[in-house]
Amino acid sequence: MSAWRRTGGVLALLLVAGCANLPVGRGPRVSDEERAAYAATTRASSSETEAALAAFLESHPASALADDAAVRLAGMAARRGDTERAAMHYAWAVQYHPNGDRSDAARLALARIELTRGNRDAAAVRLRAIRLARLTDSERVAAHRLLVDAAGDPVERLRWLARVRADAADDDAVALVDVEIDQELLYLDRGALLSAADEIGRAVPAGRALVKAAELSLDADGIEDARRQLARASRLGVAPAYAARLAAVTERLRLREEGPVDPVALPSLADAASRFTHSTGGASGAIGVVLPLTGRFARFGEESLQGVLLASGIFDIGADGPRMRVLVRDSGGRPEAAARAVHELADAGVTAIVGPLLREECEAAARAAERREVPLITLTAREDVSARRPFVFRVRTRAEEEVQALVHHAIHNLGAQRFAILYPRDAYGRGLRRLFWEEVERRGGRIVGVAGYDSGATDFAKPIRRLVGYELLTDDEKQVLKTREEMERRARRLPPEEAIELRQEARELTGPDGAPLPPQVDYDALFIPESHDKVVLIAPQLAFHEANGATLLGPNGWHHADLVKIARKHVEGAHYTVHFHGGSEVAPVREFTGRFHTAYAHPPDVLAAQAFDAANLVLIQLARGRESREEVRDGVLDVASYPGVTGTLSMSADGNARKRPFLLRVERGQILAVD
Repeated sequence: MSAWRRTGGVLALLLVAGCANLPVGRGPRVSDEERAAYAATTRASSSETEAALAAFLESHPASALADDAAVRLAGMAARRGDTERAAMHYAWAVQYHPNGDRSDAARLALARIELTRGNRDAAAVRLRAIRLARLTDSERVAAHRLLVDAAGDPVERLRWLARVRADAADDDAVALVDVEIDQELLYLDRGALLSAADEIGRAVPAGRALVKAAELSLDADGIEDARRQLARASRLGVAPAYAARLAAVTERLRLREEGPVDPVALPSLADAASRFTHSTGGASGAIGVVLPLTGRFARFGEESLQGVLLASGIFDIGADGPRMRVLVRDSGGRPEAAARAVHELADAGVTAIVGPLLREECEAAARAAERREVPLITLTAREDVSARRPFVFRVRTRAEEEVQALVHHAIHNLGAQRFAILYPRDAYGRGLRRLFWEEVERRGGRIVGVAGYDSGATDFAKPIRRLVGYELLTDDEKQVLKTREEMERRARRLPPEEAIELRQEARELTGPDGAPLPPQVDYDALFIPESHDKVVLIAPQLAFHEANGATLLGPNGWHHADLVKIARKHVEGAHYTVHFHGGSEVAPVREFTGRFHTAYAHPPDVLAAQAFDAANLVLIQLARGRESREEVRDGVLDVASYPGVTGTLSMSADGNARKRPFLLRVERGQILAVD
């Protein structure tokens, strides 16, 4: 008689007859005989273990070790794919040893089985009986996840999602739970969000629910309600992933009456150029320039200065161009030198100043410009330099604008709805991951996959495989994958026709429950916030791991000739943003690049282009007869849909330019403009 048949017979006897008179509870202390008998089951060969455990249960059904034996038997049945028999073993442990040390693990397993069968209510009953403190760490994590899946209402789900979030092992796992939290919040109205925050208490979702409620209040013009909800969220505190969202909604509240501009709503550069009627022709006066022209960053300062000088018209001899004086000061990249330069230029009578570039020198220059009430058009990436400073402006394209343009294009023009993110775990990567995720959610899309890697990595196999489902495999699915890999190895040794047939058979393999095996590219687009030198390594590895088929999306850092030269077909169809596209055929860009090349005998870069735009914002005001610093400041603040060579630009009330960046695509090995 086989071991399996013996085990089945013993189990039937135990369940039908032998257990009817079993005592409930942990039973007496483990006797030496019981301990020896149980130890014998651990020494049995793998083929005999099941029969040995069944024999132990038949002889010692009331032993404190009986539930351990039943759970082990259940695990064996589960690995064999016999879910019904596994459930019987787990149920036996729960019924006859309800206080046993493995009974809670058995309840957990039964809940998982009930959920698999679609019996959520039955699963919830099992889960409510679990003593979480009696589970191992890994079992407790699994229990929290099952409690989410079995929850009957959104608030309960949110409460358990907070526990799942606390269990998360790394930033990627946290990010995926945050996606779930936001999905739950998405379907709650304002009243339900406030109720959820009350019930959840101080756990992470409470603050996020309040931020979401504030957003809905603002949508309904409930400014006072939004203010109260944001104040409460600030007192509770929010997780780092939500801190930026809290700040963004707070800023939205501040600018509610000012009507901030959505970059996507700005006209295309071609449309803006055909409508904009103001020019710099006839402008006269003096402007100042503060840039690092010596030291480590001199090259960047020189490129920017070339853009300002071209805008000022010093090369347009005999033409009806600007008649300007340009007073230049070298900051050397030092904050104190930048501040001193602003004071010198203000004393010299300039109407406005362009620059500086670097973070610290910009802050020092901004403080000085505000004191002297002279307009300062900065070229920094630091967005808060203009905060509460009416005379300070900033024209550089923001990362948020890149993401907005990219997501809008992906959803509305490419038809993408499901997105994944593959990002470096540094400040840049995490920042763009957050912005992209929030924008996808805001526009009605879904984030379905997130994977990160160390910023110095060159091998991306692990995060790529995580994106396509390899890290979520059960033991049974891993076994099927081994079978598939073996079939593929055998196919390499077969004649072509037989190899094709075997590979097709391998591809049709599924998991024990019929679900498809990895790789599963269940997203329409993949966002990679990286520089071109990393993208050319990542893109081929995506193909190698069969994680291709989705549209690749990227930020300005992708823009380089090597992107296509090295990555070739692996970036075909990709779309990315860029701050300046010298190859654009739109009139303002074409004219700028032509004039720049004539003047300097080399093509312009983005630094020259943004400095050119910054200077022109001042020159337009002077050409319109605005001579005082206050008039120039007010005129710059009023700029709307200006066709700059770095994109269509409108100035916001906070002094930050809102820009519509360029979108490029890779098509047949060429980098082409989208619009």
